[in-house]
Amino acid sequence: MAATAGAPWRVAYVIGELGKGGAEYQLSELLRGLERARFRAEVFVLAAGGYWMAPIRDLGIPVHELAGRGSGDIGRLRRLRAALRAFAPHVLHTILWSGNSYGRLAAIGLRVPVVITAERNVIARRAWQVRLERLLDRWTDVYLVNSRAIAEGLIGRERLPGAKMRVVHNGIDLARMPPIVLDREAARWRLGFDAGRRLVAQVGRLEPQKDYPTFLAAAARVAAALPDVDVVVVGDGALRHELETLAARLGLAGRVRFLGLRHDVPALLAGVDVLALTSLYEGLPNVVIEAMATGAVAVATDVGGCRELITPGESGLLVGPGDVEAVTGAILQVLRSGELTRRLATAARRRVESEFAVEAMVEKTTAVYEACLSQKGLVPGGAVAAA
Repeated sequence: MAATAGAPWRVAYVIGELGKGGAEYQLSELLRGLERARFRAEVFVLAAGGYWMAPIRDLGIPVHELAGRGSGDIGRLRRLRAALRAFAPHVLHTILWSGNSYGRLAAIGLRVPVVITAERNVIARRAWQVRLERLLDRWTDVYLVNSRAIAEGLIGRERLPGAKMRVVHNGIDLARMPPIVLDREAARWRLGFDAGRRLVAQVGRLEPQKDYPTFLAAAARVAAALPDVDVVVVGDGALRHELETLAARLGLAGRVRFLGLRHDVPALLAGVDVLALTSLYEGLPNVVIEAMATGAVAVATDVGGCRELITPGESGLLVGPGDVEAVTGAILQVLRSGELTRRLATAARRRVESEFAVEAMVEKTTAVYEACLSQKGLVPGGAVAAA
């Protein structure tokens, strides 16, 4: 497959949905940063609507909605195949389980030069999913992962080839983050909170993965020990009523606020003193990067790629999953020491600036595209490289 001389590479992105999730956010940032002279992107989404649909279309990038009737919809697979054939991408970049499966199955036989599959979470797949992943490996050039922990999981648990792994960490646009101010009172006042009361927050979907019961149990102990500290839960999900009931039972009534889904998380984090993440598994959580960028000290479970973000004792604190005592102790350690808070927050911001900027993520991702295309004998403009 070749492009007209001087034309940009065509890149097709296949993703399950465009809801307000971390992978979807990173896709939006990648698309915003692509050089239009080098890459022409189109997005193929397996569900209708979604928070990121409008922002991506506002970039001038076509988004094709391919909603189906279930997880195994053959009709949707056929429609996706027809859409990919019409676009004729040089690079197929699939994202998350449904996008990875549908995208590669639909592309079999279409002679797409480069197929890149993106995995974003350290998660134990079912046996049939692992078998399918191994089958699809023969049509996969690269596994693009956002943490070394994911690469290790794919190699160890799913026995996928290590030579195909490429690690590109998530990136955030620091220019769109609020400035880091270690005194949080002004930000709390602007957000409508009591400026004199410190805040501990957890941000994420209200689902089992995030282990909110551990967070709330630790938060209750912190609130009992420090009367000037309140608790904020940002996110929505199936467990909301259950978690609100648990918070009341733990004695947090009047000390905790469930804010639901918010689209101003960085601004909220600018008023938060400690961002806790008690997840049972993760990839490379965007919210931890955002906390580090905005001055909220991160206390996170040592799962997935969290250790690749946080150097314990230098740019945040790590604890074991499900360990209420450890979470409580880490949060109290930060809140009881202004010197520690300042040191961790300052070092965390420097770490984000040097390693997790969106420009680096875009540059490294597109470098993977071009390296793969070059290996297939293609050079910019679609010409075949000389032997």
